[in-house]
Amino acid sequence: MPDLALDFRYLRFAIAAAEHGSFRQTALALEVSQSTVSRRIQLLEHRLGFELFQRDRSGAHLTSAGKNFLKEAAPGMHQLRRAVQLAAARHRGEVGELNIGTSASLATGFLHLALKEFRESHPGVKITLFEGTAQESLHRLAVGQLDVIFVTGEHALAGHVAEVLWNERIFFALPTNHKLASKSELAWQDVKGESFVVSSGGPGPEIQACLMKTLADIGSHPAIDVHDVSRESLMDLVAIGYGLTVTSTSAVRTTVTGVVFKALVGEAEHLPLRAVWSSSNANPALQNLLKLAKLVARKSA
Repeated sequence: MPDLALDFRYLRFAIAAAEHGSFRQTALALEVSQSTVSRRIQLLEHRLGFELFQRDRSGAHLTSAGKNFLKEAAPGMHQLRRAVQLAAARHRGEVGELNIGTSASLATGFLHLALKEFRESHPGVKITLFEGTAQESLHRLAVGQLDVIFVTGEHALAGHVAEVLWNERIFFALPTNHKLASKSELAWQDVKGESFVVSSGGPGPEIQACLMKTLADIGSHPAIDVHDVSRESLMDLVAIGYGLTVTSTSAVRTTVTGVVFKALVGEAEHLPLRAVWSSSNANPALQNLLKLAKLVARKSA
């Protein structure tokens, strides 16, 4: 019975020789000596127990047994090579999957740029996004449903790394006909006594907590209505006079009809955007994303 402990390097030489029909041409193509080609094919034939090639002055031609053998063996060789290439690409983080949670806007800003550049540089990585509140994202991260989350504010999770990548300025969104719309910037004192609207999803709960704490510190207890709507619909509510809301740089849009955005005076780079991920997550694509995100943050700073 043939020795099945075959060296795939020998098989590679045999496949190449069958394609070129000559040991000399095979040696030139593989950039080795002709004696190396001949020796390795002879070793392969010895292990198999039969000749693969008939040698003559015109070259090397497959025997009947050689044709049958390579017909069956070559696909397996190519499949193995493909498996090695895919495994190596996954190890480098060039292919694979990433599940990302965020409560931040992807319209503009740091996270928009980071995900855009990652898509361009790692097209083989499938990204699935989950958008929810910070607490929902933290829960999914804790149970292993997400690889990383990007959230605003201060968040910590046992066994996880939390790193500030970016800081965003705070803005007030108000109707264009509002009495404060003509001011270039606003202070918390300016919005004392105003009504606010927030969303129940995304960063809404954090915005609500921020409003209650900050305005309470200056003696105000704001009226805050919570709506189960998207960011876009929330801005529509602002436009038609349901109340003001608070947002950050990445969510500011200059084309929202009926809404103007005013920066919070003296609070530049106030809202930190954190990446949170498990210290035991060995997904190479995650490390590539974090590396790129930090680079984008440095460039944009």
